[in-house]
Amino acid sequence: MRKIKKTTALITIFAILTIVALMTCYVVHQTPLEEAKTKTLCTYEGTADYNYLALIKTPNLVYENKSVIGPEYQTLYTRLVRHINLTLTFSFNVDQPLTGVQINYTITRILKAPAWTHKIDKTEPNITSRTRIQISLPTIDKALLDQLKAEIDAEVGGTSTTAYSLEISPTFTIRANTTAGKIFHVFTPTLTVSFQKTEKGEIIVIEPLHQSSTGSLVKTEKLTHKEVVGQRYASYVLIAAALAGLTFSTFFHAKTKPKIGKALEKVIAPYRDLVIETLEIPKTLPPTTITVKDLKELAKIAEILAKPILHMAEKQEHTFYIIDEDVMYRCKMRFQSPES
Repeated sequence: MRKIKKTTALITIFAILTIVALMTCYVVHQTPLEEAKTKTLCTYEGTADYNYLALIKTPNLVYENKSVIGPEYQTLYTRLVRHINLTLTFSFNVDQPLTGVQINYTITRILKAPAWTHKIDKTEPNITSRTRIQISLPTIDKALLDQLKAEIDAEVGGTSTTAYSLEISPTFTIRANTTAGKIFHVFTPTLTVSFQKTEKGEIIVIEPLHQSSTGSLVKTEKLTHKEVVGQRYASYVLIAAALAGLTFSTFFHAKTKPKIGKALEKVIAPYRDLVIETLEIPKTLPPTTITVKDLKELAKIAEILAKPILHMAEKQEHTFYIIDEDVMYRCKMRFQSPES
């Protein structure tokens, strides 16, 4: 019986150790072996600021007889605008000293209607080393644009509408060197000039006037957590040891568990429904003990009292007993069990 208790305790201990080992393995696997760490070496920004001056027909009431207005007026009325002069200021700013700056830029103008798109022109590439550039864009003359639109409408046979737009698309390609590395950046700040008919009237909308594009040079480093590798191997060893201990203790428990021999089994068989296996006799026993002749007589008493027969095996000696308040009815037998 002591062996049974010991092996049961070992099974419990190793089962707990196995659970702890599995949990430890799960926890250490939540931490990555490698970690990518990104460091910003420098940042840069390209900005494009558009400005315009609209030449206005005079006399007029809407603009108080002014002949030239700018973005301070939120609404440009098409019928009062003669033409629009546009300028673009481009700046490229870096938080590191620059060398070998080369900025290549072109400007494309595209006319767009609901049914078609037409590229008006594209400038030849311009190259400069200046990080601040002021550019005068082609004048917007609505009368000329209307004429071009009418010709295209006639060619494509589409439905003519008064609503259309002019897209002005500069493309800046920036190459430069810094102490942090080489910069290559492309920036296309597109300006849209829309001719619309709304509840406000026929208007011209120019937007967006300010645009920007940012970038950075970064360095990515891979960090290996060596301590995590050690923790993972330790968890594998712990799992292996715990599983080995659990397997051994389970096997040993099965081997040391008392087995009833065939002779005992033959004696108990007729009364199997009445017999309950126990590990030990209660420490406090009734004051009166009555020893009966055999298991058959004990079974009769069990049926009369409606009590179970308790069976406790200790080596070759087997004790069958019934406890009824202050009386214990007992029958002892000796059998040669396979493990004795």
